[in-house]
Amino acid sequence: MERKPEMDELLRDLTAEVTHVYRWLAEQAGINHTDLMCLFFVRSSGGQATPKAISQHLGLTTGATAIMLNRLEAARFIERHPHPTDRRGVLIMLGPATEESGLLQLRDYVLRMNQPVIASYSEAELAIVRRFIGDMLANTRDTLRKTRLDKAAPAPAGE
Repeated sequence: MERKPEMDELLRDLTAEVTHVYRWLAEQAGINHTDLMCLFFVRSSGGQATPKAISQHLGLTTGATAIMLNRLEAARFIERHPHPTDRRGVLIMLGPATEESGLLQLRDYVLRMNQPVIASYSEAELAIVRRFIGDMLANTRDTLRKTRLDKAAPAPAGE
């Protein structure tokens, strides 16, 4: 009798396949996966983000973030603009190469790719799937953030 895959196996395999799509897309644009995740974050943040928010979201050091932003700016994927309320700060916004490369059309590509699968489920089934994915996403995001904070916190004195 064939064993059915467990939920964690299915989620791992789906995540791996989605990662392959992202890596392929990044390769097509001549950037790396982390660069792509930066661009998606800026887009999902209303089209602008601070370097600190990008650093925290990606789990990068400020130095690694600066190097990445310099690389993306040189390639015109992002632009730096003065922060409207912090005269020393900057906002990162998407640059012309992001649009020209078609990177932001990934959502449309994935929707077209998966439309036959989505259409095969009822609205009631999709509501359960949305709830499950939303709960898993929130739990994963919160757990990772907490783990990063716990590891970054200095050890109490005497340890």
